[in-house]
Amino acid sequence: MPKSTSLKIHNIFGSLVRMALFALLMSVSAFSAPLSLKSTPYFHPESSANIVIFYTTWCPPCKRGLVLLDEMHKEHPRLSISRICVDTSVQQKRAQAFGILQTVPLILIADRSGSVIKRFSVLPDKKNLNDLIQRLEEGRLENGTLPPEKRIDSWKQNRKGM
Repeated sequence: MPKSTSLKIHNIFGSLVRMALFALLMSVSAFSAPLSLKSTPYFHPESSANIVIFYTTWCPPCKRGLVLLDEMHKEHPRLSISRICVDTSVQQKRAQAFGILQTVPLILIADRSGSVIKRFSVLPDKKNLNDLIQRLEEGRLENGTLPPEKRIDSWKQNRKGM
C-alpha cells in the first residue's frame, strides 16, 4: 500500500513540477526581452511615434481600428502607421515574431527609439490613444513623466549659485 501511494504522489508531483517549469519557461521566453521595432521596416526614427496594426480583412474590430488610426494620423501628422494584413498563413508566420498568435487586431505603439511601450490586443479608446500619442510627441513616457536623461535634478539646480 505505501508503495502505490508513494508512486501516486510522485506522479502527481512530477507532473506539477513539469507544468510549473513549462509555464516558467514560456513566460521567460515570451517576456525576456522588450519588443523593439528598430530593426524592422516598420520603424521610422523621424516620426513622433510608430504604430503597427496587425489586422485581417474579415474582422469588424480590425476595420474600426484602421479607421481609428486614420483619424489619429489626421490629428497627428508626424505619426507613422504601418498596416500589416495577416489573412494568409505566410503572413501569420511573419507576425509571430511580434507576439501575434490568434488575436486580431493587435496594435503596437513604439516611441522614437523604436521600443514598444504599449500593446493593445483590443481596440483602444480614442481618448486614451490620443493622450498616449500626445505624451509621446511631447517626449514624455507612457505615464506622462520625462525620461530619466531629461529630468532636472532640483537639488543640484537649487545649489548652483551656492
